[in-house]
Amino acid sequence: QALQAATFFNSLGISAGDKVGVFMASGCDFVRVWLGLGRRGAASVLLNTELSGDFLKHQLNHAELRWLVVHAALLPWLVALSPHLPHLQHVVVVGDPADPLPSHWTVSTWRAYSDCAPWSGPMPAASDTACIMFTSGTSGPSKGVLMPHAHCVLYGVGAIECLQIEQSDRYYISLPLFH
Repeated sequence: QALQAATFFNSLGISAGDKVGVFMASGCDFVRVWLGLGRRGAASVLLNTELSGDFLKHQLNHAELRWLVVHAALLPWLVALSPHLPHLQHVVVVGDPADPLPSHWTVSTWRAYSDCAPWSGPMPAASDTACIMFTSGTSGPSKGVLMPHAHCVLYGVGAIECLQIEQSDRYYISLPLFH
């Protein structure tokens, strides 16, 4: 499904190296989006779903996001900020929006990913940015931390080895996936 998501993102015009915001609650679609963007070679900009107003505007503008994948329930925060988001052009909506969206946005529907063939394009390099996570902003405006693919893979491998997780184990993650 992540490979189908990579093909879907490619069909929208998302290229390797593009930054794509992910403004969604934890769940299977979050994982499909994150892994699909990574496989395509795009960088996921992981956004806290509790953000609104100036905090959300800062992160969207600081990352200069042209692309955003957003759950329909979070759209009201974006619509309210739309006049102040000069970079945002393309929105992929997960679910059904309750209200009309700004006419200057190109809107796509996430569910279309499942009709796509699996991605067979090139893999990203270990040094390519896999995601950008924002700091909490306790000492000033949030800053985006670049995390290369190698860091993400080694973090996962390290957690598996340190915790001695085996294939038959189940691991509960208490933090939201954007964290």
